[in-house]
Amino acid sequence: MEYSNPELPEGINTSKSHPLKEFAILTFGLLGLIILVLTATIVVVDNFADKIPFEVEQKLPVTSLLNINNTERLPPYLNTLTRKVVNSVNLPVGMHITFHYVNDDTVNAFATLGGNIVLYRGLIEKLQNENELSMVIAHEIAHIKYRHPILSTTHGIVVGIALTALSSTVGNSVVNSLIGSTGDATLMRFSRDFEYQADRDAIKSLVALYGDAGGALGLFRILAQEDTKASPFEFLATHPLTENRLQQAEKMNARLSTGHKNTVIEYPQDFRSWLTRQHSKSHDQ
Repeated sequence: MEYSNPELPEGINTSKSHPLKEFAILTFGLLGLIILVLTATIVVVDNFADKIPFEVEQKLPVTSLLNINNTERLPPYLNTLTRKVVNSVNLPVGMHITFHYVNDDTVNAFATLGGNIVLYRGLIEKLQNENELSMVIAHEIAHIKYRHPILSTTHGIVVGIALTALSSTVGNSVVNSLIGSTGDATLMRFSRDFEYQADRDAIKSLVALYGDAGGALGLFRILAQEDTKASPFEFLATHPLTENRLQQAEKMNARLSTGHKNTVIEYPQDFRSWLTRQHSKSHDQ
């Protein structure tokens, strides 16, 4: 038996493609698959999160997670007003709203999980009358009515997981920054759609209560003034352009107004006095 050891040709075990090209194909293929799966997950969550029973949402320990200080009982006037506005909204059966008043300069109000709405003194003081305050209250109630908190929360969780997964996969600081910006834009757009829907529902409540939507027009004009100031007006965060919200309110008011004379209800004097005492109390602490 003869034995031979022929010389092998060069490059026999070398791929004809550049190794970096193969790496790029594998990386972007995996990235594309992850994006596809996460996009599908986001779509599913966005379409089914609001199907979670409200009773389940109410059992979440939301109040312990709010992390807000200086909460106090609602004064009689504010308690009566919130009930009046709630009654003007066609809430689903079994949906209950809980209001929290915070004695703080923060100019804000927000709705969160479990039917909880937080009102800050700072915002109430900025408003000129009951009509404008009713617009704020009705707006936040509408967020809960349409299950915006649970939709926003689940959407945010899934988007956060998606960004974490993509960042781990890509591993490039520049690309990660771009991904983060894209995620923020997605969340902002998601929020703006909800804001317009809540505005429309709140305007209908104002018309039912006062005959027109003057409170919405007044609120948005105040917000427009704050747009031009270096003021910590947190109520503007993630919201659509105030000018666009005002235009929507003007069109709806022209269409829905009952034609009666604009009924502006000023804050009662005892409520204004109470706000003054609250302001002093907060600054004395």
